Amino acid sequence: MTMSVAKGAETKSPPRIPWGLILKISIAVAVTAYVLSRAGLTDALGTLKSAQWDVVAMAAVFATVAMVLNVTRWRMMIAAQGSDAPLPTLVRLYLVGMFFNNILPSRFGADVVRAYGAAGVAAGRTRSVASVVMDRLVGAISVLILGLFAVVVRPSMIEGRLGQWLVVMFVGLVGLLLLLLYPSEGTSRIRDTVLRFTDVTIFGFRVRTRIDAAIEAMRSYAGARGLILKALLISLLANGLSIVNLYLYGSAVGAGVSLADVASVAPIILAVGLLPLSINGLGTVELAFVVLLGAMGVPEPIALAIAILRRLVLLSMSLVGGVLYTVKKFG
Repeated sequence: MTMSVAKGAETKSPPRIPWGLILKISIAVAVTAYVLSRAGLTDALGTLKSAQWDVVAMAAVFATVAMVLNVTRWRMMIAAQGSDAPLPTLVRLYLVGMFFNNILPSRFGADVVRAYGAAGVAAGRTRSVASVVMDRLVGAISVLILGLFAVVVRPSMIEGRLGQWLVVMFVGLVGLLLLLLYPSEGTSRIRDTVLRFTDVTIFGFRVRTRIDAAIEAMRSYAGARGLILKALLISLLANGLSIVNLYLYGSAVGAGVSLADVASVAPIILAVGLLPLSINGLGTVELAFVVLLGAMGVPEPIALAIAILRRLVLLSMSLVGGVLYTVKKFG
């Protein structure tokens, strides 16, 4: 009996240290501390006290409309999989996903929640994952398109290698989209090489098999170029409303920048939010606000106040998702 227990103890693997999570938390804390010390939290909060909250409320309305547009894009992706779901139901899942994105240490918490919820109300598990992945890719590509346009229009506003990173991210995402949608001998070889690392079993769950099934489901979008183009246009419209939001936040705190000025840097800020460097972009997005708006002559405390307003509105929307999840979960 003693030997059996000892043998079982020997085969028990030690808990794995989540180095990626630790790194993200460290970056979020360090960058946030740097931004607060650079811009001055006290001055930023003082700016917020005198903000025009009716203008902030108007920005919140635009943010809600942009969110509904994004959900409409997602619904189109689900419909392309031969399924359907009511728009209000998907709006609810989207808000619940935003809530989980704020409490989970991952940029993909919302995507997991959306895929899980959509599997229960419309598409099957594999098709729901495919719809969320395609929706995420199209949304990210639209942000990068706006970012590249901003680099071309106002290259002097982009410091360091940020413009180069935008190009790399754009090429990488478009390449990933082509790799997933259009099979060929070359792309199949690349896909097999990458997926070799997922050829494992977790709790009896064949990861490689499920990923292969999701990729095959995504192939249904290959012949729907019109759908992808329409979804891209909707994304550009939603991101355009997000630019208007930032302009309204700036107007609310007296930043003194024009809509054209905000439009030249907003795509860069949105693109920084796509980078999985910290938890939910905490710190990195605020730094982008301070640096880019500061280059336009906006005082750093005011730039930080704009970033705080944006995060407060998004947090408020996610709290609505938390309430909706409490009232009714996924069952």
